[in-house]
Amino acid sequence: MPNKDDAMEIETIGSGSSANGNLLSQEKFKLHFSNVFYTAKQNNKLVTILNDICGELKSGRLTAVLGPSGAGKTSILNVLSGFKASGVSGKITFNGEERNNLAYRKVSSYIPQDFALLDLLTVQETMSDSVDLKLPSETKSEEKEKIVNDIIRILNMEKCRHRLVRNLSGGERKRLSIAIELVTNPPIMFFDEPTSGLDSVSSLQIINYLKQLALDGRIIVCVIHQPSSKLMKLFDDVIVMSRGNMVYSGPKADMIPTFEKAGFTFPEYYNPADFALEVSSEEHNEQILNLIESNKIRYCGTYTHPNEDETDAIDENTKILNNSNNHTTIDVPSHSDTESRRSAHERCRFTTIRPEAKVGIYRQMVILTRRSLRTMSRNLIAVQLRVVVHVIVAALVGAVFWDIGNDGARTLTNISCIFFIIMFIFFGNAMPSILLCPQDTPVFIREYLNGWYSLRAYYASKLTSDLPMLLICPTLFTAIIYFMTSQPDDALRFAMCWVVSIILAIVGHFMGLAFGSIFELQMAILLVPGISIPFMIFSGFFYTYS
Repeated sequence: MPNKDDAMEIETIGSGSSANGNLLSQEKFKLHFSNVFYTAKQNNKLVTILNDICGELKSGRLTAVLGPSGAGKTSILNVLSGFKASGVSGKITFNGEERNNLAYRKVSSYIPQDFALLDLLTVQETMSDSVDLKLPSETKSEEKEKIVNDIIRILNMEKCRHRLVRNLSGGERKRLSIAIELVTNPPIMFFDEPTSGLDSVSSLQIINYLKQLALDGRIIVCVIHQPSSKLMKLFDDVIVMSRGNMVYSGPKADMIPTFEKAGFTFPEYYNPADFALEVSSEEHNEQILNLIESNKIRYCGTYTHPNEDETDAIDENTKILNNSNNHTTIDVPSHSDTESRRSAHERCRFTTIRPEAKVGIYRQMVILTRRSLRTMSRNLIAVQLRVVVHVIVAALVGAVFWDIGNDGARTLTNISCIFFIIMFIFFGNAMPSILLCPQDTPVFIREYLNGWYSLRAYYASKLTSDLPMLLICPTLFTAIIYFMTSQPDDALRFAMCWVVSIILAIVGHFMGLAFGSIFELQMAILLVPGISIPFMIFSGFFYTYS
């Protein structure tokens, strides 16, 4: 396979479905990883999360990742899926060729434990938006509709097709998350605890669906916590993690004999998954160390410890990588004492890479604006309340400052009225934006990192969809107060006042979005007024400097 982006491209458009009702089966793939280390900064110290792990994943097989809490199960998924780049070293090959991160991200998908979804969309709408954003613009609408229908049928979601996401059960939400990723028919899929929070029946259904996806020729890997014996039977391969080390990687049938050969006794009628957890929870005695070393020899050849110089070099590179921008590319040497492994050709370049969007920026804006307007239309109470509050406050202010514009002796009071108008319009549009961010941000982060759309398209769509409210509320508020307080009856002056109000509303809206996206909700609510205070003080309303 050539080392180019398009070499990894998998044909997904117009794939339709196979005769047996499944998505078209994939070609054969193999993901091999050797001498992979992952270090991260915790409490200003570099901690090794994954320690020299080696293994292999094959298409057509369902792989379970087992281990106690803190063993590195989620970390190995993040590294192998390409979502973790900073602090990673080692060699990862896809079909025998060194993995190209940009191309690899196009053919793999990662479904986290908490898959963010928009609650006010239906299953059909969620799938349609995913297809519109993930497939190229030239894809015909008939093909898109067929792909959506095929996936919904395969995952048995016909009954909940027109149900809002917030009304779905836990199992249905999990299936919807799988359905979204199946749009591009990826050959490699990683799942972080897909059965978390589900009952035994729903868990069995989810793993059955994953088994069918694997049988179609995909590499399916999932972290699973304490699977039952019935669930365990569905898996083909097992990876057992212990404190960042890989205790075992290979066929499920060989796991128990391997542990017994190392000196562990498997009780009769015992769940193999529970036995694996007990083994991996043991202190790292000679038996565990032998298992770790055996696994390295099996997949990495002769096992040798990295020498001190190489370890220092790795730590130094990791420090540089952690302190750098996420988009900076740095060669991180592989953990090996051979010259060939240290050569530039053999080093694995890990970067934080976001795939390019499949549709143009204008099309992205149209789809995202349509989606935002749809969600707003299903939350009319919030929209109506926002308008009513502006009208009531405007009437109250107008009553307090009634006919003040006709009294020249009350100029300072009139200035106070204008100051209140400015502050209310600004904060009245900033605070709703802050409060809405916790709902939208997780979805935005997931979609943006997967290359569904650009940052410009997202914020342009937010402005476009919120524009009606940014026009209506300030207009009503300004008009009511302007005429109740008897301000100059001049169209130009009113127009100037109205334009300033609209600009203030837009500035407040984007300031709320910015702070709500960057900071936690409580922090954002405190910071926006705090940062606005200097502008108030030096605005000229309280103090003039000449």
